Amino acid sequence: MAGSYPDHPSWRMAWDKDGSVCVKISPNDGLPVDLTLAQMQALNDETTTAGPQFGDRQQAWDWCAIIFPELRDIDAMFVQHSGAYAVRNLQVSTDTTNGVDGTWTVVNAGDFGYQGLVKPAYRTNISSSTILAIKGLKFQAGFGGLSSVGNIQSIHLYGEPAPGENLQRLEIWHPTFDERVPPAYFDWGDAPRGSSADLPFRVKNMSPSMTANSIRVYLETLTDTVPSVPAQHLISQGGSFLAQQNIGTLAPLAISPLLTLRRVTPSNAVLSLWDFRMMAESLDWD
Repeated sequence: MAGSYPDHPSWRMAWDKDGSVCVKISPNDGLPVDLTLAQMQALNDETTTAGPQFGDRQQAWDWCAIIFPELRDIDAMFVQHSGAYAVRNLQVSTDTTNGVDGTWTVVNAGDFGYQGLVKPAYRTNISSSTILAIKGLKFQAGFGGLSSVGNIQSIHLYGEPAPGENLQRLEIWHPTFDERVPPAYFDWGDAPRGSSADLPFRVKNMSPSMTANSIRVYLETLTDTVPSVPAQHLISQGGSFLAQQNIGTLAPLAISPLLTLRRVTPSNAVLSLWDFRMMAESLDWD
């Protein structure tokens, strides 16, 4: 444990931008309706701001489904709801394309999830559950009573593509071992204001046959503050520390030269629990 909170149990998925789709399925017509990007980001961030509405006061329970672009191994999840809201009946599928079709298996028929503030619960109330090689998951969401209001506020998923899936991707790699960095590698722990620290890393092209060109390494966050959390981090590939680095081309299965992530926490940094995510993307594959 790097600081005051437990380590992430696995790699947290950027499911709001990795090609996954989140849909709402009403029991009235059974048709999936895509959530907007803003709605998916609201569910995957770290705020207690209400996400899209599911269900109603007449206790009509809608389905919330997330469909992945490839088979995924799920290691853990954090689902948070508020008020008299409840989530129940977690199911998974290996072959769904839209959250409705396909074969579904019940993982948890009862109520689950956490009720309360997202922060710091999103680090302390993560539920571990190994579910291998699934294409999608869904659960019902609605009001457990008629007297108060509530909503889903967070859906955080932890895991990775199933073995052999989505090989046309880049991974943040360990600086000395031939493996992906551990989930807690970039956790700075309890970082004092006015301090700084460095962590080395590399980038690996996971494709056995395609070259990744024009690779950009950068940081972003869904929940920011002032001074900005990503702006408190800089990246170097041996020279200047910048907000992002263009590292050129990586041949199939190649690993990049060493890069360094530097944290520079200002004296006026907001005291709280903050997350960022480091991304490596190729603008062209051939």
